[in-house]
Amino acid sequence: SYPVSTPTRSSFRWIGAKSVADERAVFRLYSMGVVTNRDEWVYDLDADHLGVKVRAFINEYEDKRARYGGRAFDDAALGTSIKWTRDLKRQLRADMPNVFERSSIRSTLYRPFTKKYLYYNQSLNEMQYQMPQLFPQHGSLDNRVICFQSTSARRSFSALATNNVTDLHLFFDGTQCLPLYRYTPDGERVSNITQWGLRQINDHYRKEWGAHFDDRYPDGITAEDIFAYTYAVLHDPVYRHDYRIDLLREFPRLPFYHDFDTWAKMGRELLDLHLGFETADPYPLERVESPTAQRPASPTAHPEPVEGREPVEGRPDPPTAHPEPVEGRAPRAILRADKERGTITLDDRTTLTGVPADAWRYQLGSRSALEWVLDQYKERKPRDPTIRERFNTYRFADHKERVINLLQRVCTVSVKTMNVVDSMAYWEDGQLIVFDDRDKHEWEAMALSEWFGEPGGPDDDPEYQAWLASLPDIRDHEK
Repeated sequence: SYPVSTPTRSSFRWIGAKSVADERAVFRLYSMGVVTNRDEWVYDLDADHLGVKVRAFINEYEDKRARYGGRAFDDAALGTSIKWTRDLKRQLRADMPNVFERSSIRSTLYRPFTKKYLYYNQSLNEMQYQMPQLFPQHGSLDNRVICFQSTSARRSFSALATNNVTDLHLFFDGTQCLPLYRYTPDGERVSNITQWGLRQINDHYRKEWGAHFDDRYPDGITAEDIFAYTYAVLHDPVYRHDYRIDLLREFPRLPFYHDFDTWAKMGRELLDLHLGFETADPYPLERVESPTAQRPASPTAHPEPVEGREPVEGRPDPPTAHPEPVEGRAPRAILRADKERGTITLDDRTTLTGVPADAWRYQLGSRSALEWVLDQYKERKPRDPTIRERFNTYRFADHKERVINLLQRVCTVSVKTMNVVDSMAYWEDGQLIVFDDRDKHEWEAMALSEWFGEPGGPDDDPEYQAWLASLPDIRDHEK
Protein backbone atom coordinates (compact mmCIF):
# COMPACT_ATOMS: atom_id res chain seq x y z
CA SER A 1 0.00 0.00 0.00
CA TYR A 2 0.94 3.64 -0.40
CA PRO A 3 0.72 6.38 2.24
CA VAL A 4 -1.55 9.22 1.16
CA SER A 5 -1.10 12.63 2.76
CA THR A 6 -3.21 15.75 2.93
CA PRO A 7 -3.26 17.80 -0.28
CA THR A 8 -2.63 21.50 -0.09
CA ARG A 9 -5.47 23.99 -0.41
CA SER A 10 -4.78 25.32 -3.88
CA SER A 11 -6.41 26.09 -7.20
CA PHE A 12 -7.29 23.21 -9.49
CA ARG A 13 -5.93 23.33 -13.05
CA TRP A 14 -7.97 22.47 -16.10
CA ILE A 15 -6.79 19.17 -17.49
CA GLY A 16 -7.56 19.69 -21.18
CA ALA A 17 -7.36 22.70 -23.50
CA LYS A 18 -10.06 23.53 -26.02
CA SER A 19 -7.57 24.11 -28.83
CA VAL A 20 -3.94 23.39 -29.70
CA ALA A 21 -3.18 27.12 -29.34
CA ASP A 22 -4.46 27.26 -25.75
CA GLU A 23 -1.64 26.92 -23.20
CA ARG A 24 -3.70 27.43 -20.04
CA ALA A 25 -4.32 23.77 -19.37
CA VAL A 26 -2.20 20.75 -18.52
CA PHE A 27 -2.95 18.81 -21.71
CA ARG A 28 -2.83 20.76 -24.96
CA LEU A 29 -5.15 18.56 -27.02
CA TYR A 30 -7.88 15.99 -26.39
CA SER A 31 -10.33 14.13 -28.59
CA MET A 32 -13.55 12.19 -28.42
CA GLY A 33 -13.48 8.57 -29.53
CA VAL A 34 -14.16 7.49 -33.10
CA VAL A 35 -17.77 7.49 -34.36
CA THR A 36 -18.42 5.07 -37.21
CA ASN A 37 -22.26 4.94 -37.33
CA ARG A 38 -21.77 1.48 -38.85
CA ASP A 39 -20.00 -0.56 -36.18
CA GLU A 40 -21.17 -3.92 -37.53
CA TRP A 41 -19.52 -3.14 -40.87
CA VAL A 42 -16.19 -1.67 -39.73
CA TYR A 43 -15.44 -3.51 -36.45
CA ASP A 44 -14.66 -7.20 -36.10
CA LEU A 45 -12.76 -9.62 -33.90
CA ASP A 46 -11.05 -11.07 -36.99
CA ALA A 47 -8.99 -8.92 -39.37
CA ASP A 48 -9.64 -11.09 -42.42
CA HIS A 49 -13.38 -11.17 -41.87
CA LEU A 50 -13.36 -7.40 -41.42
CA GLY A 51 -11.56 -7.06 -44.74
CA VAL A 52 -14.23 -9.16 -46.48
CA LYS A 53 -17.02 -6.98 -45.07
CA VAL A 54 -15.33 -3.69 -45.95
CA ARG A 55 -14.58 -4.82 -49.51
CA ALA A 56 -18.24 -5.77 -49.98
CA PHE A 57 -19.29 -2.39 -48.58
CA ILE A 58 -16.95 -0.48 -50.89
CA ASN A 59 -18.04 -2.53 -53.91
CA GLU A 60 -21.66 -1.58 -53.25
CA TYR A 61 -20.72 2.06 -52.81
CA GLU A 62 -18.76 2.09 -56.06
CA ASP A 63 -21.70 0.50 -57.84
CA LYS A 64 -23.94 3.34 -56.65
CA ARG A 65 -21.25 5.89 -57.52
CA ALA A 66 -21.24 4.65 -61.11
CA ARG A 67 -24.95 5.48 -61.27
CA TYR A 68 -25.35 8.56 -59.10
CA GLY A 69 -21.86 9.94 -58.42
CA GLY A 70 -21.72 13.72 -58.84
CA ARG A 71 -25.46 13.97 -59.52
CA ALA A 72 -28.62 14.58 -57.55
CA PHE A 73 -30.33 11.43 -56.30
CA ASP A 74 -33.22 10.31 -54.16
CA ASP A 75 -32.08 8.68 -50.91
CA ALA A 76 -34.61 5.89 -51.46
CA ALA A 77 -32.75 4.90 -54.63
CA LEU A 78 -29.68 3.97 -52.60
CA GLY A 79 -31.38 1.03 -50.93
CA THR A 80 -30.44 -0.52 -47.59
CA SER A 81 -27.79 -3.05 -48.58
CA ILE A 82 -25.13 -0.89 -46.84
CA LYS A 83 -25.32 1.78 -44.15
CA TRP A 84 -25.77 5.15 -45.84
CA THR A 85 -24.88 7.98 -43.48
CA ARG A 86 -24.77 11.71 -44.02
CA ASP A 87 -21.05 11.74 -44.73
CA LEU A 88 -21.19 8.79 -47.12
CA LYS A 89 -23.96 10.52 -49.09
CA ARG A 90 -21.77 13.63 -49.20
CA GLN A 91 -18.98 11.54 -50.71
CA LEU A 92 -21.38 10.15 -53.30
CA ARG A 93 -22.67 13.61 -54.28
CA ALA A 94 -19.04 14.72 -54.67
CA ASP A 95 -18.30 11.61 -56.79
CA MET A 96 -15.49 10.63 -54.42
CA PRO A 97 -13.98 7.19 -55.07
CA ASN A 98 -13.52 4.72 -52.25
CA VAL A 99 -10.63 2.25 -52.38
CA PHE A 100 -9.98 -0.52 -49.86
CA GLU A 101 -6.75 -0.02 -47.87
CA ARG A 102 -5.51 -3.01 -45.92
CA SER A 103 -3.26 -0.75 -43.85
CA SER A 104 -6.37 0.93 -42.42
CA ILE A 105 -7.24 -2.19 -40.42
CA ARG A 106 -6.02 -1.37 -36.91
CA SER A 107 -6.34 -2.96 -33.49
CA THR A 108 -8.51 -0.77 -31.24
CA LEU A 109 -9.97 -0.72 -27.74
CA TYR A 110 -13.67 -1.09 -28.50
CA ARG A 111 -14.96 -1.58 -24.96
CA PRO A 112 -13.07 -1.87 -21.63
CA PHE A 113 -10.54 -4.70 -21.92
CA THR A 114 -11.99 -5.82 -25.25
CA LYS A 115 -10.05 -5.19 -28.44
CA LYS A 116 -11.46 -5.36 -31.94
CA TYR A 117 -10.14 -4.55 -35.37
CA LEU A 118 -11.40 -1.31 -36.88
CA TYR A 119 -11.29 -0.11 -40.47
CA TYR A 120 -9.71 3.16 -39.34
CA ASN A 121 -10.33 5.26 -42.42
CA GLN A 122 -12.12 8.60 -42.77
CA SER A 123 -14.10 7.34 -45.74
CA LEU A 124 -16.06 4.87 -43.58
CA ASN A 125 -15.71 6.53 -40.15
CA GLU A 126 -18.38 9.17 -39.76
CA MET A 127 -16.30 11.29 -37.35
CA GLN A 128 -12.74 10.83 -36.16
CA TYR A 129 -12.56 14.17 -34.31
CA GLN A 130 -8.93 14.84 -33.30
CA MET A 131 -8.05 11.13 -33.15
CA PRO A 132 -5.70 11.29 -36.19
CA GLN A 133 -3.53 13.67 -34.17
CA LEU A 134 -3.37 11.05 -31.42
CA PHE A 135 -3.05 8.03 -33.72
CA PRO A 136 -2.28 8.98 -37.33
CA GLN A 137 -4.31 7.15 -39.93
CA HIS A 138 -1.08 6.22 -41.69
CA GLY A 139 2.07 5.78 -39.66
CA SER A 140 2.98 5.40 -36.00
CA LEU A 141 0.58 4.17 -33.34
CA ASP A 142 2.95 4.90 -30.46
CA ASN A 143 0.97 6.77 -27.83
CA ARG A 144 -0.69 6.51 -24.44
CA VAL A 145 -4.16 7.85 -23.86
CA ILE A 146 -6.30 8.36 -20.74
CA CYS A 147 -9.95 7.80 -21.66
CA PHE A 148 -12.76 9.03 -19.44
CA GLN A 149 -16.45 9.69 -19.71
CA SER A 150 -17.35 13.04 -21.23
CA THR A 151 -19.55 15.64 -19.56
CA SER A 152 -22.55 14.23 -21.44
CA ALA A 153 -22.27 10.96 -19.51
CA ARG A 154 -25.06 9.99 -17.11
CA ARG A 155 -23.20 7.18 -15.36
CA SER A 156 -20.56 7.29 -12.64
CA PHE A 157 -17.18 8.68 -13.66
CA SER A 158 -14.67 6.18 -15.07
CA ALA A 159 -11.19 6.35 -16.55
CA LEU A 160 -9.14 3.80 -18.47
CA ALA A 161 -5.77 4.08 -20.21
CA THR A 162 -4.98 2.52 -23.56
CA ASN A 163 -2.37 2.65 -26.31
CA ASN A 164 -4.94 2.14 -29.06
CA VAL A 165 -7.55 4.06 -30.99
CA THR A 166 -10.80 4.05 -28.99
CA ASP A 167 -14.49 4.11 -29.81
CA LEU A 168 -16.74 6.98 -28.75
CA HIS A 169 -18.87 4.57 -26.73
CA LEU A 170 -16.01 2.91 -24.88
CA PHE A 171 -18.08 3.24 -21.67
CA PHE A 172 -21.39 3.45 -23.60
CA ASP A 173 -21.54 7.18 -22.84
CA GLY A 174 -19.36 9.64 -24.73
CA THR A 175 -15.61 9.20 -24.25
CA GLN A 176 -12.89 11.85 -24.14
CA CYS A 177 -9.24 10.93 -24.66
CA LEU A 178 -6.20 12.71 -23.18
CA PRO A 179 -2.98 11.70 -24.98
CA LEU A 180 0.55 11.80 -23.68
CA TYR A 181 1.74 12.71 -27.18
CA ARG A 182 0.26 14.24 -30.30
CA TYR A 183 1.41 14.08 -33.91
CA THR A 184 2.02 17.06 -36.18
CA PRO A 185 0.86 17.10 -39.83
CA ASP A 186 4.41 16.09 -40.75
CA GLY A 187 4.16 12.99 -38.55
CA GLU A 188 6.45 14.28 -35.80
CA ARG A 189 5.59 13.06 -32.30
CA VAL A 190 5.58 15.86 -29.71
CA SER A 191 4.56 16.09 -26.06
CA ASN A 192 0.93 16.92 -25.37
CA ILE A 193 1.70 18.35 -21.92
CA THR A 194 1.84 22.13 -22.22
CA GLN A 195 4.78 24.23 -21.13
CA TRP A 196 2.26 26.16 -19.04
CA GLY A 197 1.28 22.96 -17.24
CA LEU A 198 4.88 21.87 -16.71
CA ARG A 199 5.78 25.28 -15.31
CA GLN A 200 2.73 25.48 -13.03
CA ILE A 201 3.32 22.06 -11.52
CA ASN A 202 7.10 22.38 -11.17
CA ASP A 203 6.82 25.87 -9.63
CA HIS A 204 4.19 24.72 -7.16
CA TYR A 205 6.12 21.74 -5.83
CA ARG A 206 9.46 23.52 -5.91
CA LYS A 207 7.92 26.16 -3.63
CA GLU A 208 6.22 23.58 -1.38
CA TRP A 209 9.15 21.19 -1.01
CA GLY A 210 11.98 23.71 -1.04
CA ALA A 211 15.43 22.11 -1.19
CA HIS A 212 13.90 18.62 -1.19
CA PHE A 213 12.45 19.20 -4.68
CA ASP A 214 15.83 18.74 -6.40
CA ASP A 215 16.47 15.61 -4.34
CA ARG A 216 13.22 14.06 -5.56
CA TYR A 217 13.28 15.41 -9.12
CA PRO A 218 16.80 16.51 -10.11
CA ASP A 219 15.64 16.97 -13.71
CA GLY A 220 12.28 18.43 -12.72
CA ILE A 221 8.82 16.88 -12.94
CA THR A 222 8.40 15.53 -16.49
CA ALA A 223 5.45 15.13 -18.84
CA GLU A 224 5.44 11.38 -18.12
CA ASP A 225 5.28 12.10 -14.36
CA ILE A 226 2.29 14.42 -14.86
CA PHE A 227 0.53 11.86 -17.06
CA ALA A 228 0.89 9.18 -14.37
CA TYR A 229 -0.13 11.60 -11.59
CA THR A 230 -3.25 12.59 -13.54
CA TYR A 231 -4.24 8.95 -14.02
CA ALA A 232 -3.95 8.27 -10.29
CA VAL A 233 -6.00 11.35 -9.34
CA LEU A 234 -8.79 10.34 -11.74
CA HIS A 235 -9.00 7.03 -9.84
CA ASP A 236 -9.05 8.63 -6.39
CA PRO A 237 -12.35 7.69 -4.66
CA VAL A 238 -12.30 10.95 -2.70
CA TYR A 239 -11.91 13.03 -5.86
CA ARG A 240 -14.68 11.11 -7.61
CA HIS A 241 -17.02 11.38 -4.63
CA ASP A 242 -16.49 15.01 -3.69
CA TYR A 243 -16.72 16.27 -7.27
CA ARG A 244 -19.13 13.79 -8.80
CA ILE A 245 -21.60 16.53 -9.75
CA ASP A 246 -18.87 18.68 -11.28
CA LEU A 247 -17.49 15.74 -13.26
CA LEU A 248 -20.91 15.37 -14.89
CA ARG A 249 -20.92 19.02 -15.93
CA GLU A 250 -17.35 20.10 -16.54
CA PHE A 251 -14.05 18.86 -17.87
CA PRO A 252 -11.95 17.47 -14.98
CA ARG A 253 -9.55 19.75 -13.14
CA LEU A 254 -6.29 18.70 -11.58
CA PRO A 255 -5.64 19.27 -7.85
CA PHE A 256 -2.23 19.59 -6.21
CA TYR A 257 -1.87 16.67 -3.79
CA HIS A 258 1.04 17.09 -1.39
CA ASP A 259 2.78 13.78 -2.13
CA PHE A 260 3.04 14.18 -5.90
CA ASP A 261 5.63 11.44 -6.24
CA THR A 262 3.49 8.94 -4.32
CA TRP A 263 0.51 9.64 -6.55
CA ALA A 264 2.66 9.47 -9.68
CA LYS A 265 3.95 6.09 -8.52
CA MET A 266 0.39 4.82 -8.06
CA GLY A 267 -0.49 6.18 -11.49
CA ARG A 268 2.42 4.35 -13.12
CA GLU A 269 1.34 1.10 -11.51
CA LEU A 270 -2.23 1.57 -12.76
CA LEU A 271 -0.95 2.44 -16.23
CA ASP A 272 1.19 -0.69 -16.34
CA LEU A 273 -1.78 -2.81 -15.31
CA HIS A 274 -4.28 -1.35 -17.75
CA LEU A 275 -2.01 -0.91 -20.76
CA GLY A 276 -0.61 -4.41 -20.32
CA PHE A 277 -3.80 -6.26 -19.43
CA GLU A 278 -3.27 -8.84 -22.18
CA THR A 279 0.06 -9.92 -20.68
CA ALA A 280 -0.92 -9.87 -16.99
CA ASP A 281 -0.44 -13.11 -15.07
CA PRO A 282 -3.59 -15.25 -15.39
CA TYR A 283 -5.55 -15.47 -12.15
CA PRO A 284 -5.87 -19.14 -11.04
CA LEU A 285 -9.59 -19.54 -11.67
CA GLU A 286 -10.76 -23.14 -11.57
CA ARG A 287 -12.30 -24.51 -14.73
CA VAL A 288 -15.19 -26.88 -14.08
CA GLU A 289 -16.55 -28.97 -16.95
CA SER A 290 -19.85 -30.79 -16.99
CA PRO A 291 -19.55 -34.59 -16.94
CA THR A 292 -20.27 -34.88 -20.67
CA ALA A 293 -18.04 -31.96 -21.69
CA GLN A 294 -14.89 -32.50 -23.69
CA ARG A 295 -12.31 -29.75 -23.34
CA PRO A 296 -10.91 -28.54 -26.66
CA ALA A 297 -7.22 -28.28 -27.27
CA SER A 298 -5.86 -24.86 -26.29
CA PRO A 299 -4.90 -22.81 -29.34
CA THR A 300 -1.39 -21.49 -29.60
CA ALA A 301 -0.78 -17.91 -28.51
CA HIS A 302 0.52 -17.09 -31.98
CA PRO A 303 -1.28 -19.12 -34.65
CA GLU A 304 0.52 -20.11 -37.81
CA PRO A 305 0.25 -17.44 -40.53
CA VAL A 306 -2.30 -17.98 -43.26
CA GLU A 307 -0.87 -18.12 -46.76
CA GLY A 308 -1.42 -14.85 -48.62
CA ARG A 309 -2.47 -12.99 -45.53
CA GLU A 310 -0.96 -9.64 -44.68
CA PRO A 311 0.02 -9.04 -41.03
CA VAL A 312 -1.95 -6.44 -39.10
CA GLU A 313 -0.28 -4.30 -36.47
CA GLY A 314 -1.56 -5.13 -32.97
CA ARG A 315 -2.54 -8.28 -31.22
CA PRO A 316 -2.80 -11.70 -32.91
CA ASP A 317 -6.05 -12.64 -34.57
CA PRO A 318 -8.51 -14.70 -32.52
CA PRO A 319 -7.74 -18.43 -32.50
CA THR A 320 -9.45 -20.56 -35.06
CA ALA A 321 -9.58 -23.79 -33.07
CA HIS A 322 -13.11 -25.20 -32.77
CA PRO A 323 -14.09 -27.35 -29.80
CA GLU A 324 -15.12 -30.84 -30.76
CA PRO A 325 -18.91 -31.18 -30.55
CA VAL A 326 -20.18 -33.27 -27.68
CA GLU A 327 -23.16 -35.49 -28.32
CA GLY A 328 -23.73 -33.90 -31.70
CA ARG A 329 -24.22 -30.29 -30.70
CA ALA A 330 -22.16 -27.20 -29.94
CA PRO A 331 -22.24 -25.79 -26.40
CA ARG A 332 -24.90 -23.13 -25.78
CA ALA A 333 -23.23 -19.81 -24.97
CA ILE A 334 -24.35 -18.23 -21.67
CA LEU A 335 -21.59 -15.81 -20.48
CA ARG A 336 -23.15 -14.96 -17.13
CA ALA A 337 -21.52 -13.82 -13.91
CA ASP A 338 -22.64 -14.79 -10.40
CA LYS A 339 -20.96 -12.36 -8.02
CA GLU A 340 -22.25 -13.97 -4.83
CA ARG A 341 -20.89 -17.37 -5.76
CA GLY A 342 -17.80 -16.04 -7.47
CA THR A 343 -18.48 -17.91 -10.70
CA ILE A 344 -18.63 -17.23 -14.42
CA THR A 345 -20.75 -19.53 -16.55
CA LEU A 346 -19.38 -19.52 -20.07
CA ASP A 347 -21.72 -22.03 -21.68
CA ASP A 348 -23.77 -25.04 -20.65
CA ARG A 349 -20.59 -27.10 -20.24
CA THR A 350 -17.93 -24.83 -18.74
CA THR A 351 -17.90 -22.72 -15.58
CA LEU A 352 -15.07 -20.74 -14.00
CA THR A 353 -15.03 -20.65 -10.21
CA GLY A 354 -13.01 -18.88 -7.55
CA VAL A 355 -13.50 -15.30 -8.77
CA PRO A 356 -12.44 -13.11 -5.81
CA ALA A 357 -14.82 -10.47 -4.49
CA ASP A 358 -12.29 -7.71 -5.20
CA ALA A 359 -12.46 -8.47 -8.92
CA TRP A 360 -16.13 -7.46 -9.05
CA ARG A 361 -15.40 -4.19 -7.22
CA TYR A 362 -13.37 -2.81 -10.11
CA GLN A 363 -16.15 -0.94 -11.90
CA LEU A 364 -16.06 1.05 -15.14
CA GLY A 365 -19.38 2.82 -15.39
CA SER A 366 -22.18 0.40 -14.63
CA ARG A 367 -20.18 -2.83 -14.99
CA SER A 368 -17.15 -4.57 -13.59
CA ALA A 369 -14.23 -5.16 -15.92
CA LEU A 370 -15.07 -8.88 -16.07
CA GLU A 371 -18.68 -8.14 -16.99
CA TRP A 372 -17.55 -5.88 -19.84
CA VAL A 373 -15.62 -8.79 -21.33
CA LEU A 374 -18.54 -11.19 -20.94
CA ASP A 375 -20.95 -8.76 -22.57
CA GLN A 376 -18.79 -8.24 -25.64
CA TYR A 377 -18.46 -11.95 -26.41
CA LYS A 378 -22.15 -12.81 -26.25
CA GLU A 379 -23.85 -14.11 -29.37
CA ARG A 380 -26.25 -11.50 -30.72
CA LYS A 381 -28.36 -11.18 -33.82
CA PRO A 382 -26.88 -8.37 -35.94
CA ARG A 383 -29.12 -5.36 -36.50
CA ASP A 384 -27.90 -4.60 -40.01
CA PRO A 385 -29.86 -6.79 -42.46
CA THR A 386 -26.91 -7.36 -44.82
CA ILE A 387 -24.57 -8.27 -41.98
CA ARG A 388 -27.25 -10.58 -40.60
CA GLU A 389 -27.77 -12.36 -43.90
CA ARG A 390 -24.23 -12.50 -45.31
CA PHE A 391 -21.66 -11.98 -42.57
CA ASN A 392 -23.14 -13.32 -39.33
CA THR A 393 -20.35 -15.82 -38.61
CA TYR A 394 -19.57 -15.06 -34.96
CA ARG A 395 -19.83 -18.03 -32.61
CA PHE A 396 -18.58 -17.88 -29.05
CA ALA A 397 -17.23 -21.43 -29.33
CA ASP A 398 -14.64 -20.19 -31.83
CA HIS A 399 -13.24 -17.77 -29.23
CA LYS A 400 -13.88 -19.64 -26.01
CA GLU A 401 -10.30 -20.53 -25.11
CA ARG A 402 -9.02 -17.02 -25.72
CA VAL A 403 -11.89 -15.55 -23.67
CA ILE A 404 -11.05 -17.82 -20.75
CA ASN A 405 -7.45 -16.67 -20.91
CA LEU A 406 -8.55 -13.02 -21.15
CA LEU A 407 -10.91 -13.35 -18.17
CA GLN A 408 -8.11 -14.79 -16.05
CA ARG A 409 -5.82 -11.88 -16.93
CA VAL A 410 -8.52 -9.22 -16.43
CA CYS A 411 -9.29 -10.82 -13.07
CA THR A 412 -5.67 -10.27 -12.03
CA VAL A 413 -5.76 -6.68 -13.31
CA SER A 414 -9.00 -6.03 -11.42
CA VAL A 415 -7.67 -7.30 -8.10
CA LYS A 416 -4.40 -5.39 -8.41
CA THR A 417 -6.23 -2.23 -9.47
CA MET A 418 -8.36 -2.33 -6.35
CA ASN A 419 -5.25 -2.87 -4.22
CA VAL A 420 -3.88 0.43 -5.53
CA VAL A 421 -7.21 2.28 -5.31
CA ASP A 422 -7.88 1.01 -1.77
CA SER A 423 -4.59 2.55 -0.69
CA MET A 424 -6.08 5.93 -1.65
CA ALA A 425 -9.45 5.44 0.04
CA TYR A 426 -12.16 2.78 0.15
CA TRP A 427 -15.85 2.28 0.95
CA GLU A 428 -16.97 0.40 4.04
CA ASP A 429 -20.60 0.14 5.18
CA GLY A 430 -21.56 3.13 3.07
CA GLN A 431 -18.75 5.30 4.46
CA LEU A 432 -15.69 6.53 2.63
CA ILE A 433 -12.59 5.58 4.62
CA VAL A 434 -9.74 7.95 3.80
CA PHE A 435 -6.07 7.57 4.70
CA ASP A 436 -5.36 10.87 6.47
CA ASP A 437 -7.79 13.76 6.36
CA ARG A 438 -8.02 15.74 3.15
CA ASP A 439 -8.87 19.38 2.90
CA LYS A 440 -11.77 20.39 0.70
CA HIS A 441 -10.92 22.50 -2.32
CA GLU A 442 -12.62 25.35 -4.06
CA TRP A 443 -12.62 24.85 -7.80
CA GLU A 444 -11.25 27.96 -9.44
CA ALA A 445 -11.09 28.22 -13.24
CA MET A 446 -7.46 28.64 -14.30
CA ALA A 447 -7.87 27.84 -17.98
CA LEU A 448 -10.52 27.94 -20.68
CA SER A 449 -12.47 30.58 -18.78
CA GLU A 450 -13.55 32.05 -22.09
CA TRP A 451 -15.11 28.70 -23.00
CA PHE A 452 -16.97 28.16 -19.77
CA GLY A 453 -17.90 31.71 -18.78
CA GLU A 454 -17.73 34.19 -21.67
CA PRO A 455 -20.70 35.06 -23.93
CA GLY A 456 -21.27 32.43 -26.56
CA GLY A 457 -20.01 29.60 -24.34
CA PRO A 458 -22.10 26.77 -22.87
CA ASP A 459 -23.13 28.91 -19.87
CA ASP A 460 -25.15 31.13 -22.22
CA ASP A 461 -26.61 28.29 -24.26
CA PRO A 462 -30.30 27.72 -23.33
CA GLU A 463 -30.18 24.08 -24.43
CA TYR A 464 -27.07 23.49 -22.34
CA GLN A 465 -28.68 25.15 -19.32
CA ALA A 466 -31.82 23.05 -19.78
CA TRP A 467 -29.67 19.92 -19.89
CA LEU A 468 -27.88 20.94 -16.68
CA ALA A 469 -31.22 21.51 -14.95
CA SER A 470 -32.37 18.04 -15.99
CA LEU A 471 -29.44 16.29 -14.29
CA PRO A 472 -30.46 14.24 -11.25
CA ASP A 473 -29.29 15.41 -7.85
CA ILE A 474 -26.93 12.65 -6.75
CA ARG A 475 -25.26 14.41 -3.86
CA ASP A 476 -26.89 12.00 -1.41
CA HIS A 477 -25.43 8.94 -3.13
CA GLU A 478 -22.69 7.28 -1.15
CA LYS A 479 -21.09 5.36 -3.98
